[in-house]
Amino acid sequence: MAERRGRGLEEAQSPFAVQAVELSAVFAAYGVRCAFTGADLRREAEVDPLGTLLRLDPAGDLSPGNCIPACADAIWAYERGHLAIGSRFEFLVALDIVSPEFLERLNPLGRLNLPADPAFTPNRETLATHRRAFAEGLIS
Repeated sequence: MAERRGRGLEEAQSPFAVQAVELSAVFAAYGVRCAFTGADLRREAEVDPLGTLLRLDPAGDLSPGNCIPACADAIWAYERGHLAIGSRFEFLVALDIVSPEFLERLNPLGRLNLPADPAFTPNRETLATHRRAFAEGLIS
């Protein structure tokens, strides 16, 4: 019978655990709040951290500049081209599509809540690519 080893510190960390550490830094930079509405995301992030992160470039990784903590409504609107972020992080909204209830929940300053640490600021080039597609109606 083979000897059984207990799990210990010598075991390699799983990719999910490494990813969780990186994600916690992103959430901490935004105060565990939705960057669009300011809503507290603690409960949702504990249950499904990936479900509360908007990937600015869906094909990209979970690097700090490519993901933003966001509520489900903001993620849905951004991914479908109903909401974009301007060059000064202001909201660009398709008013004929976005629900008035969600519009009222957006940050009253009309712009994205930026992270405390500038290293986590959303990538401007990725935002510009999405903004152009939004303006041309290429996202559905």
